[in-house]
Amino acid sequence: MNFLLYVILVQTSISAMAAKFYYFGFGSNMLSKRLHLQNPTAVRIGPGKLENFRLDFNLFTDRWYGACATIVANKGEHVWGAIWELDESDKEHLDNQEGVHQGIYTPITVSVYCPPLDTMVECRAYQLVEQPDTNLHSLSTNEIPQDRLASSTYLKSLVKGAIESEIPFEYVDWLMHIPHNGNTAERFEFELELDGIELYNLVEEKM
Repeated sequence: MNFLLYVILVQTSISAMAAKFYYFGFGSNMLSKRLHLQNPTAVRIGPGKLENFRLDFNLFTDRWYGACATIVANKGEHVWGAIWELDESDKEHLDNQEGVHQGIYTPITVSVYCPPLDTMVECRAYQLVEQPDTNLHSLSTNEIPQDRLASSTYLKSLVKGAIESEIPFEYVDWLMHIPHNGNTAERFEFELELDGIELYNLVEEKM
C-alpha cells in the first residue's frame, strides 16, 4: 500500500472514532445494559425531556412478545428518556439494533432538554415507520388492540431504565401503569435483570 494512502486511511479512521453524536433513548435503550449489548461506546449524559411528543406503542415483535415504543408528534405532551453520547462508529450498530435496514424504525433528529446541562441537545432518535393511528392513552383497556400492547418484559425495561436515568418519579409511575399484555421474554428478563420491577395494568387477551 502507498504510504501516503495508508496515512490518510489511518487519519480518517481516527477522525471517525473521535466523532461523537447524541442519542435520545425513550424505550428499552434508557437501560444501560440493553444499549451496551451492541453499542459499547455509549455514555449517559443524563435524563432528557422531549416536548410536543407522546410515548406510544405499535407493531408486535417476536423479540419482545409485544408492541414496541415510538414517539408521536403531539402538541402539549412530553416524553422523558435518556440522552447518550456515542462514538460515530456505533451509529451503524444502533441503526441495526433499531431495525432501520428492515424498515422497522427510521432515524430522526429531535431537540431535547437536558436538565443536568440546562440546555437543549440535538439528538438522534428513532420512530416506528408504522406509526399508530390512535392515541393509546385515550383508549379504554377494552378498546386497545393486542398488537398495541407492550409485553411486561419490555415495559419493565422502560421502568428500570427510567429509574436508572433519574427521570422524575411521576413519569416512572406513569410508565408502571401503562397497559401491557403480560408476556415475558425470558432472554431479556435474565440479561437485563428485571426481577423486582413492578407493573400495574395487565390487559387480559380478549377471547
